[in-house]
Amino acid sequence: MESIHLHKLAAHVLEQAAQRATRRKGNGQATAALLIQMATEILTASPTLRKRANITLVDLAAADKVRKDLVRSQMNLIK
Repeated sequence: MESIHLHKLAAHVLEQAAQRATRRKGNGQATAALLIQMATEILTASPTLRKRANITLVDLAAADKVRKDLVRSQMNLIK
């Protein structure tokens, strides 16, 4: 049976902590577009939830238009 070497264990723990500390840069427009798409799909499929939230299909169409504009503007930034 191997003995536990604390210096090796500490180095391993520090290495894992360093990996978790790095964060990727967020993309607000892409995240907003994805959330709008998810909400639109959920609310389109659920008339009861739409009624509770007082959201019409016209509202969902407007939200989808905003989502498409966000996607277009993001694609223009990439080019």
